[in-house]
Amino acid sequence: MEQANFPESVVIVGAGIFGLSTALAIARRHPTTRVTVIDRLTPPVEDGTSAEMTRCIRADYADPIYARLAAESQMLIEADPDLRRHYFKSGMTFACDGKPGRFLDIWKRGLENVKMRQDPTTIVEMNTPEEVFKSIHGPAAELVPESEFGRERQWNIGYCNLNDAFIDATESVRIYYQRCLAEPSIAFRCGTPVSRINKSNGVAVGVILEDGNVINAETTLIATGAWSNSLVDLEGLMYSSAIEVAWLKVTEDETERWKNMPITTNMSTGFNIFPPYNCEIKCLRRSPGYCNTVTIPHPEEDDSKMIEISLPRTMVTNPTDIIPAEAEDALRDNLRELMPSLANREFDRTKLCWLSQTPTADFIIAPHPRIRKLHVATGGSGHAWKFLPIIGNMVLDSMEGQLHSELMEKWAWGRQGKDGGNAPRVDGKAKELQYVVRSKS
Repeated sequence: MEQANFPESVVIVGAGIFGLSTALAIARRHPTTRVTVIDRLTPPVEDGTSAEMTRCIRADYADPIYARLAAESQMLIEADPDLRRHYFKSGMTFACDGKPGRFLDIWKRGLENVKMRQDPTTIVEMNTPEEVFKSIHGPAAELVPESEFGRERQWNIGYCNLNDAFIDATESVRIYYQRCLAEPSIAFRCGTPVSRINKSNGVAVGVILEDGNVINAETTLIATGAWSNSLVDLEGLMYSSAIEVAWLKVTEDETERWKNMPITTNMSTGFNIFPPYNCEIKCLRRSPGYCNTVTIPHPEEDDSKMIEISLPRTMVTNPTDIIPAEAEDALRDNLRELMPSLANREFDRTKLCWLSQTPTADFIIAPHPRIRKLHVATGGSGHAWKFLPIIGNMVLDSMEGQLHSELMEKWAWGRQGKDGGNAPRVDGKAKELQYVVRSKS
């Protein structure tokens, strides 16, 4: 039932997962509310975190709350006739080096959680490096000698969850964009970035675009991912950093050979590799990443005050950029042990994927503490995409003040702590991109 006091107009800045899912949720729950979605590009936004050919759909979380939500979302994806066309149940292998430490602890908690939730026959445990290697290459495959990669083995134990899958995220975003276009209460304003939140006496009344145009609304939602800290002062609760991604072309024979391999990830090294899709194999690393520090006018005060933030430098703004040499070396180091025939193959293309990171890897879905009628939905931390079917309803619950208390606490503004295994990254601080950036030209 529609709430009588819900705003008559809402501006959503950002046409990614948070933005599109929330726009659709508002249109369905409050069909008389006018929703305007604004983005600098038309979705699927090509340099946004939401636009990607292969994304993991898994409920293997150390955190039982995310595990439950991910399982719910996966069921909705599987039941959606449009999304299901782009969904592939490949299974996913979680490996690690087996050495005592936080990554082994995270791996163990993930395995324990998934064993409690689902049929044990859908879990395949691997207790040796040989079993991990053969899960990709088949029962006749022979392990690569350590002498060929010059270090100790890191892919030593693992388990495969056969219920896990990957999805074409770009096509899924396109589906949600088309669904939003079909709603008479939703309008899009794409092509011109937002410059600032428009405020009156401490109340958000819409946004000002870079071309000077003003879009008015009773409530404003910032859902701009890694760009969010350029529009609101997030007080260090979120930072923008990027991880390395690369694609390798594979032949038809190689596609046939590896078509049944699971998505495979190593908690200890951060490496991820996907099965062939469209004659390509994607790999990435959940590295400490890279930042791009710039000085901008304070987004909530007058232009005389400046602040430093990390702002994405992407394929749109810098189309000749390729990943840093050290990032390429780390990807190839993992390939030498796991996929040796690809280790020296030229990358077809690479990119840095920009993420809105929080220290706990929890999202920030909350009212702004200083500006009334302004809400924030950001901090996806590299794992929000899988919640596409449900995240908009939870953002809307937050906007209405009726978000479940455990989620309100988890996604509150100002939450402190560290990642307990929701989106674990290799230890270390993000490096300044300006010192290591490379150009393909």
